[in-house]
Amino acid sequence: MDNNPYAPPAADPGVVTPPPPETEGGMTLTEAEALRRRHLTHEARLQAFGSLTLLWGIYLILGPPMILLGLFLFLTASFLEGSVEQPLVLAALLVVSGLLFVGLGALGTRAGRGLRRLDPQHRGLYAVFAAVWLLSFSAPALLGLWAIYLLHSSAGKTLLSPAYQEALRLTPHIQSERSLGSWLGFTLVLGILPLAMALAVAP
Repeated sequence: MDNNPYAPPAADPGVVTPPPPETEGGMTLTEAEALRRRHLTHEARLQAFGSLTLLWGIYLILGPPMILLGLFLFLTASFLEGSVEQPLVLAALLVVSGLLFVGLGALGTRAGRGLRRLDPQHRGLYAVFAAVWLLSFSAPALLGLWAIYLLHSSAGKTLLSPAYQEALRLTPHIQSERSLGSWLGFTLVLGILPLAMALAVAP
């Protein structure tokens, strides 16, 4: 047995050295958690705007079919009364506008779903819908101004970046917060949009 006092100490086979923290995409789990926790409030607000945009898109998709149903009943009554030309012009205008609303609603649902996931691939689309809200010259215009701030602030740019997507992937155990303002905004639009649509189609 070699008892050389100058030999380096042998490693103890019973001690297992833990591996270093897993790093993917240049970000450790600790860094990802710290990044998420710094931006949870802004994250919740952006996702709330995504929910509002998604809801608005659904309203735009469902609204034209209901209008067309009313138009069908109106045209049926007009044909029975013998008046045809004016109802047909009205029908053509409503069909074209209905298709435009459905297309805009489809884009709205896409933008809303992307924002709820904080997907950075459609940042231009998010900004377009924030501008649409801002230029609506109604109560939702204030929400549009709020959304533009959320999107273009430094925190918003951080959240809509590939690095933050990596942080989201590494930290599924961290959940977004829900602020009182987000819920108030959601409730406001939930009540305003149906009322605005009803007023738009009212005679």
